[in-house]
Parts: sequence; structure tokens; C-alpha cells
Amino acid sequence: MDPRSTNVALQTLSVRDLEVASATLRIRGPDSNTFLQGQFTQDLRKPVGAVSYGLWLNQKGKCIADSFVLRVAEEEFVVWAPRVENTTLRQRIDEYIIADDVELLGASAGVSGATVIWGDGAAAVVAQRFGTVPEPGRFAQGTDGLVFGGRFSRGENFVCLTADATVTVREFEQAGAMRGTRDSLEAERIVSALPAVPDDIGLNDLPNEGGLDIDAISYTKGCYLGQEVMSRLKNLGQVRRRLMVVAGSGARPAVLAQVQQDGKAVGQIRSSARVGDGFVAMAMISLVNFNRTAPLALEDGRPLEVRHG
Repeated sequence: MDPRSTNVALQTLSVRDLEVASATLRIRGPDSNTFLQGQFTQDLRKPVGAVSYGLWLNQKGKCIADSFVLRVAEEEFVVWAPRVENTTLRQRIDEYIIADDVELLGASAGVSGATVIWGDGAAAVVAQRFGTVPEPGRFAQGTDGLVFGGRFSRGENFVCLTADATVTVREFEQAGAMRGTRDSLEAERIVSALPAVPDDIGLNDLPNEGGLDIDAISYTKGCYLGQEVMSRLKNLGQVRRRLMVVAGSGARPAVLAQVQQDGKAVGQIRSSARVGDGFVAMAMISLVNFNRTAPLALEDGRPLEVRHG
């Protein structure tokens, strides 16, 4: 069964709904461009109105968070991170502000709530709500918020940052969207093979192990925190582990549940979602002794099918 919805669905990103917290910050000041360029993995030398997806790494090149960075003015940016709290993101950025003329602020009243809308027809609903649909790599601004393309589906999906997510959800529902669930959004993301940071790729993982080097990293922008590790990995051309999409029957497995091959551990489950009578999951698999022609199973014996990776 394909869990992807044929209807428009939506979900507010909050601790209650997705069991995660999203973070929204504003960064502004004369040095905001050069400071962020030296911290973020994606090239931010883009015009006002651009949105860039990338990562915040530590010195070892491991993943702390991913973010969308929106350039709202020449010296001002809005940063939205799907799965970390404001304090985590703020601490990562703030600790590297030394002599930079940069001001780090919480979200303004206009972008304090986040809503994800996905499914066939999502663009039409967004157009009705905001009066336009943002082009790829750009955000659109309405009277009370911002909207841009998300990373929750390979199909139509958008993130809406507005003053009141409750009001936004109600307006989307009036336009024909149905309220989604945590599992439905997670299933859409996992089937689409889009890793969540730090759930699937975190502080013990390299971006390349989840394929994030393709969309989230610039190899031409110059120096940033973790850049030397990323360049070294690119030159090596391979990693020893790989995030894969797997599927199975029955209850969804626990986080870090062991994945086995021939009775030996070859990986672990990172995230999962219910789909019909079974589940889909992201699994980090060691490639050292992995045999692509041999079957995989959970530690309880249930067989796993590799869907992607």
C-alpha cells in the first residue's frame, strides 16, 4: 500500500502534534551575510526572496540540525528548523558570534507558527490562501506570513510560517484540506526517502550517510564549520554506512531496534511510521558486511523489505 495521500492534507508542527519542536529565529545585522555564510553548509549568496536548505554541523562534520534559511532583506534572514527546539538552534548559532555585528532574535509575531501542507492539490490551496505559489528556491510573502517548498514529500508540499498556525489550519481546511496525522506525514516523508535531522541523521552521523550531500551541501561556497570533513568525504567518494528505507508488517519497531542479516546486526531503525497493517522506516545500515542479495529482518524475526537505498 502506498501511504502517500491523493488528497491535500496538513499538519501543524508542534510538540503536541509531531512530538518534536520546530525552531524559528531571525538573524540580522551588517555582518549577517558573512557570518551565516561561514556557518551554514549551503551557499547563501542569493538575492532577497531566496530560500536555501542546508545543515548546521559541528567541527567533526556531524549533524546538529537542518534548516531552511530565508533571505527576507539584504541584512536579515529567517531560519526555520523542522525538528529542533529554539534553544538548541540558538545555542549552536550564538556560540560562534564573537566580533560579528549580528543580532540573533526569536521569531517575530508574523512567523511564530509552522504548518505543513502536502498532497495533490496542495499548491492550489496555498495559492488560495497566499495569493500565489512560491517558485522552487523562493518563498512567497503574504499579509501575515511566509510560505515555501518543504522537504516532507517528493510531491507537492509547503511550509507556512504564520502568526497563528491554528488560524492557518482552519483556513486551509475551509479551502478543502483535511487534517493529517503524525504518522501520515512521517509515512510520506519516509516513503519519499527524505531524512529527518537529527532523528535519522544526527550527532553521530555524517550528512553523506543519508544522501544529504546532494541537496544540503555546497562544495563551492568556501569555508564553513565542518567544511574540511565534507571535502574529504567528497574526495573519498564513499561512506561505510547508508540510510535506507525499509518496510515490514505488524507494529512499527522501536527507535534503535536492531536490523539483522543472517542473524548478525547490520544496522538500526532510526524512525518509522504506520502504513496499513505494517510500517515503513528509516534504517541506518553498515555497508561493511552488508549483502544486498540476502534478506534483512528485525531482531524479533520479522522480515524487512528494502524500498530505497
